[in-house]
Amino acid sequence: MNRLITITTLLIGASAIAGCATQQEPASICNMDAIAKQRQLAAAPSAVPGAPSPVLEMPLNSVSITDYAIINKLYVRAANAQRTATGTVEVYAQVINCTDFPLNAEARTQFYDANQAPSEPVSAWRRFALSPRTSNTYRESSIGRETAAYYMVELRETK
Repeated sequence: MNRLITITTLLIGASAIAGCATQQEPASICNMDAIAKQRQLAAAPSAVPGAPSPVLEMPLNSVSITDYAIINKLYVRAANAQRTATGTVEVYAQVINCTDFPLNAEARTQFYDANQAPSEPVSAWRRFALSPRTSNTYRESSIGRETAAYYMVELRETK
């Protein structure tokens, strides 16, 4: 009987301790204030060739969220590219849904040559789904071999 009481007491104590433990959030948590502070807004486009542009250009080798409807919903955690065994370039970007609801997004990629001129037509928009507070990876490959030296990815929301 003492043994049963001891086991019962231990089980009750263990469950009480487990109930007091801090519960970890199971999904991505985005600090949108910090993300917004990293953004730089552009003024207006330059109309004179050779003159400094007042626009903050979309940098090469990056992902730009071009849709105001989604800019405070997504965070691009990582973007990179690598040359494949066949000589093409594969771009990949990890995108995080910072909301509590599912989102549909799409992205497309423009590849540029070593002189920063477009090396091929812009890719088609590729759709991907993001469950609440999860991430997904966008991937695109160049058509040309050895010609793509840079890339630029545009990201927007779809319905």
